[in-house]
Amino acid sequence: MNFYLNYWKREVMAEGDNPPVGLLLCSDKDQTKVEYATAGLDQQLFVSRYLVALPRPEQLQRLIEGDRAVWEQRREGQGGL
Repeated sequence: MNFYLNYWKREVMAEGDNPPVGLLLCSDKDQTKVEYATAGLDQQLFVSRYLVALPRPEQLQRLIEGDRAVWEQRREGQGGL
């Protein structure tokens, strides 16, 4: 992820843009993981600059787990396809 964030900073960002932030969302049957990737930004800076706009990882994790539960129910309703 840092590779892409650093590429974006180097090749795409315009003057005055805020640094990019990546979002990693991983889920399987037993576990969900949510992480922010900041391409080496100071984590304290990250929190102070983005907290008002970005949800907490735990909120995203609950959202993913809820969506996965709905998807699994629908799949079971279709005969496990």
